[in-house]
Amino acid sequence: KNIPAIGPGGEYTGKNYGEYEKESQLFLQALMEVWREGDYHGKVFAFPKMDLHIDSKSFEDPEQKRLLKYACEIASENGSPYFIFDRDDISLAACCRLKTEITDQEMIRYPEKLRFAGIQNVTINLPQCAYRAFPNSKISESSLDFNDEDNLKLFFHKIDQALHLAVQAHLQKKKFLKMMMEDPSGPLWQIGKIALDGRPYVNLDEGTYLIGLIGLNEAVQHITGKQLHEGEDVFKLGLKIVSFMSLKCREYSEKFNLKLSLEESPAESAAGRLAKIDLQEFPDSKKVVKGNSNGDESYYTNSIHFAASAPIDLVTRIIKQSKFHPLIKSGAIIHAFVGESRPSPESIYNLVKKVWEHTQCSQLTISPEFTICNVCNEVSRGLQENCNGCGSADVYGVTRIVGYYSKITNWNKNKIGELKDRHSGNYKLVVSE
Repeated sequence: KNIPAIGPGGEYTGKNYGEYEKESQLFLQALMEVWREGDYHGKVFAFPKMDLHIDSKSFEDPEQKRLLKYACEIASENGSPYFIFDRDDISLAACCRLKTEITDQEMIRYPEKLRFAGIQNVTINLPQCAYRAFPNSKISESSLDFNDEDNLKLFFHKIDQALHLAVQAHLQKKKFLKMMMEDPSGPLWQIGKIALDGRPYVNLDEGTYLIGLIGLNEAVQHITGKQLHEGEDVFKLGLKIVSFMSLKCREYSEKFNLKLSLEESPAESAAGRLAKIDLQEFPDSKKVVKGNSNGDESYYTNSIHFAASAPIDLVTRIIKQSKFHPLIKSGAIIHAFVGESRPSPESIYNLVKKVWEHTQCSQLTISPEFTICNVCNEVSRGLQENCNGCGSADVYGVTRIVGYYSKITNWNKNKIGELKDRHSGNYKLVVSE
């Protein structure tokens, strides 16, 4: 609020941004009304996203609280809001879960100087690291000492090898991009040339180089015989794995002078592609791969998430999954896949408030499903075979594939397999005040 505001023509207005709070809130209200209404036919917008940043003032200040409750009404109707929890750091959010923390005081003081770019994402296949470390594994929870690092030394070594390979890929890509940005005849010269403020639009030395992860659930299942939600020791093993990766990212950042950061890979296609590769190369993968291990609907669970079909309540899922979020600096998200149900605005507000107060969650969404008719453009809650309005069978379904809405008919088969498992999970929203 105390930062000098920039106005038309890039000139300082003589006021701080805090003095425009009322105007900002009016603008937010107008935007939210459009998100609530949807497009011409009432369909939910896939983009632009409604990223709503929340801090303690969102519950204390009367006008901010009113706006938050209005956002909860929209979440109840069409799931547009992404509730992003700003706890200690100043952060920017983009894409379907990507974020970055702003620690440079000059950037905080002069936000017009901000340049934010995730240069590339390289995803680590955690289940394959487990297969390589424990081939034909017969290890059970009772025979594995979770507190003995030696038992898992080879597994962590395989992860480290994969991380090192990912760093080399980032270094090669950075070198290639730099060459393309410095050549006036190259395709990336425009974003690499010096702008009016004396800085390039994209600075490869300041960009974030993302390390994604996938299939933590299947990795621990191969090692222990249990999934993340099936035992506290298994859950702690998952935390140990991600902690190790986070520390390694920090170590390699200093060693290679790269800003490396963990991210939950959206993995729309990678979740299925990596599972299919492993099914061919590692027979034990059939015991842990989700979906149909004999068909195209096989997939690995997204990043550090619990299995989509895990028989645990939504609050437990949020509390436990969010414990990973402080380790994943470049973005993590938890979905409430509510399907055709429509939780009340009051229950969503209570959930958001409790998530803020009692968890370490970075971002939360309410993700319903819709059926849209190509004939009469009727939008119905849930996935239906026929239009509720005109009865036509010419309909299509819409829900979040990962962090954004899209037509289910455009999904690959592994995401269809995950969608089926979502319907088996317990995402019922019941939260008392």
